[in-house]
Amino acid sequence: MHNVEWKIEGDRLIITMDISKQALDEAPPSASGKTFLVASTGSAMPLPYKNAKSLSVSVNLMAKK
Repeated sequence: MHNVEWKIEGDRLIITMDISKQALDEAPPSASGKTFLVASTGSAMPLPYKNAKSLSVSVNLMAKK
């Protein structure tokens, strides 16, 4: 994971990503080179949650400069 934090509070998944100027300036280019990858889980990440047999999350935050 890159610049992604998550936590489960009760029945809510809370995802936090840094979108500061520094995070945007330091973001690496995407594979296509059209955007910059500010934050990413990289792949589907399993989430432990008591009310579901299987949950996963996958997110990307991209910026154009």
